[in-house]
Amino acid sequence: MSGGRRRGRIGTLRKGTLMGYHAKDTQRTRRATLRKVVRTVGALSAFRKLNAVAVYSKKRAPGTAKTFKRDRNWIRKTFLSRKSK
Repeated sequence: MSGGRRRGRIGTLRKGTLMGYHAKDTQRTRRATLRKVVRTVGALSAFRKLNAVAVYSKKRAPGTAKTFKRDRNWIRKTFLSRKSK
């Protein structure tokens, strides 16, 4: 991008911040783990972490990225929507 502004970056990811979450686990196991993550770091932070992993894995592992996106959207619907409060 010559002459324009540089795009912002997500930044580096730290291992272990999703506390045992694995995209290859069953949906039930992933959601139980995500509930613990939300309780510990908060819903918005967990949402952002899953979004970052989904963005980074979009090209390399599209199937896994879809799982991250699905779980990210589940956190949005379950913990961040205004209707649930």
